Amino acid sequence: MALFDRFKKQQAKQPSKKADALQTAKKSVAASVGAIPQVAQQDGKKKVAEKKVEKKIEDKKEVSIVDTKAGMFSGLLLKPHVSEKAAVLADRGIYVFDVPISANKVEIGKAVEAIYKVNVTHVRTQRGIGKVMNRGRIKGRRNAWKKALVELKKGQTITLVEGV
Repeated sequence: MALFDRFKKQQAKQPSKKADALQTAKKSVAASVGAIPQVAQQDGKKKVAEKKVEKKIEDKKEVSIVDTKAGMFSGLLLKPHVSEKAAVLADRGIYVFDVPISANKVEIGKAVEAIYKVNVTHVRTQRGIGKVMNRGRIKGRRNAWKKALVELKKGQTITLVEGV
C-alpha cells in the first residue's frame, strides 16, 4: 500500500488547476475592489498585508436614487388633470392627475414623491366607467378613466400649470 501513499503525497504537494484558478480569481476580485491581500508567514503565523492599488476615476455623471425612482414611475402619472375644480383644489394643496386604471394609491403616492420631490399626505382616487353610447346603429363605448387627488404636506407646492 506504500505505492498508493506515494501518489497521494505527490498530489498533495502539487496544487490543482482548480486551486490555481480560484487564487487568480480571488486576486482579480481583490484588485477590482482596490486591495490585493498577500499572505506572509513569520514565526509560524500567517499575516495578511494589503497592497493598495490606485485607480483612475473618470468623470461620470452620478445618477441619484431619486432620478432612478422617477424613471420607474414615469408611466404612472399620465398627465395633470386640467379643470376649474382642479385649479381650486391646487390652491388648497391638492393636485389632480390622470392615472391608469390599474394604478393603486400607494404607487401613485410614491410616484408623485419621486417625480416632484414632495411629501404626500393623502391620496384619493376616483374611477369612471366608460358610458355606452349609440350613434345610429353603431354602438360604442367611451373609455374608462381614473384620476387621483394627491394632497401634499402643508407649505409644499407643485408647479404644474399656472394661471389656468
